[in-house]
Amino acid sequence: MSRRPTWRTRLSAAASFVDHLLCQADSLISAWLDVRPLRNTAADAAAWLGRTWRAHLHHAHVRRYGPGRGLIAVVINRRPTKENTRG
Repeated sequence: MSRRPTWRTRLSAAASFVDHLLCQADSLISAWLDVRPLRNTAADAAAWLGRTWRAHLHHAHVRRYGPGRGLIAVVINRRPTKENTRG
């Protein structure tokens, strides 16, 4: 049995390592320039984009189907009387 990790594990470790280096470089550059780190700004932008996308989806749904939860069906059941029964 081989003790070497699979290619997926190695790829995941390499991607994690590159991500760690980018985060460290971002922290160093932001500290050097005395500005907010780029990853926080990117996280805020992603959150804003998600909120905006969900709001537009909601408005498109309301435009298509109207306000509320959807179609409301009303069924009226009456007891049969002599006038509306056959026979």
